[in-house]
Amino acid sequence: MADSPAPELIRNMEFVKRRVQDLASLPTLPGIVRAVVAMMDNADAGPKDVAELVSRDQVMSAKILRLVNSPLYGFPGRISSVSHALVLLGFNVVRGLVLSMAVFDHFSSRTPGLWGHSLGTALAARALARQLGRKDAEEIMIAGLLHDLGKVVLAHLFPDHYNLALTVAAEKRCHIAEAERHVFGADHTLTGAWISQAWHLPARIEDVMVFHHTPRAAKTVASDAALIQMADAIARALGLGDPGDPVMPPVDGAAMESLGFSDRQIAETISAVDMEFKKGADVLAGETAGGNRK
Repeated sequence: MADSPAPELIRNMEFVKRRVQDLASLPTLPGIVRAVVAMMDNADAGPKDVAELVSRDQVMSAKILRLVNSPLYGFPGRISSVSHALVLLGFNVVRGLVLSMAVFDHFSSRTPGLWGHSLGTALAARALARQLGRKDAEEIMIAGLLHDLGKVVLAHLFPDHYNLALTVAAEKRCHIAEAERHVFGADHTLTGAWISQAWHLPARIEDVMVFHHTPRAAKTVASDAALIQMADAIARALGLGDPGDPVMPPVDGAAMESLGFSDRQIAETISAVDMEFKKGADVLAGETAGGNRK
């Protein structure tokens, strides 16, 4: 049987943007995604609202509890309720975990290795933040989970064209963003901006999604984008999951230097992330299918 012909290039940024914005407003999005997005846009929503929301969704509730009871967190004692998880991890972290897992669960069938890469990046980001003594290390982890959301959305909306972008990246041995621009006229960072704006995600999350390849251009906290760029590089170097291309993207040396890591700290981070991924990469079996080390 002959192979199907490759789809024609889109190369129309406005068309892609409209499709992304339509996706963001579709009532067919999973209920928990719509609820979490609405909660992010509601200044009056608090921890109790998150706990009630997650507890109503038995599948998501079980996933959250499985995660917080896994070796990825290592809490002493059993955590048996979403409310308890909220106390330990905080409102923003649990809210971000719900959004991350729901989006990957619903949209990522076309990019099965991306969850593993995103989880590896998230673990590296948390480890790096802890090395710096940052108190928001768990929130930085959420930024790592969501940094490639634009890839998930493009692959969901345009599966044949995204396969073409993957092929271009493999054949040309170029960064996936370059291949995406060749096929779509836009890349995953710009797509991340559109979905973030439509969903009213926090500014620091949007900044990471848009500027993790160009951290010094970040509009809010450039150090967050720089941390995620370094974490992305660590996940790639360790072969965690599949980011969609065979090459290491350029790293902003000045942004990396501004973080102030020593060689010892980077080596310790790499070792810690490698062990954490081995212990916990299968903690969410549905999302991590195909996402283990290749």
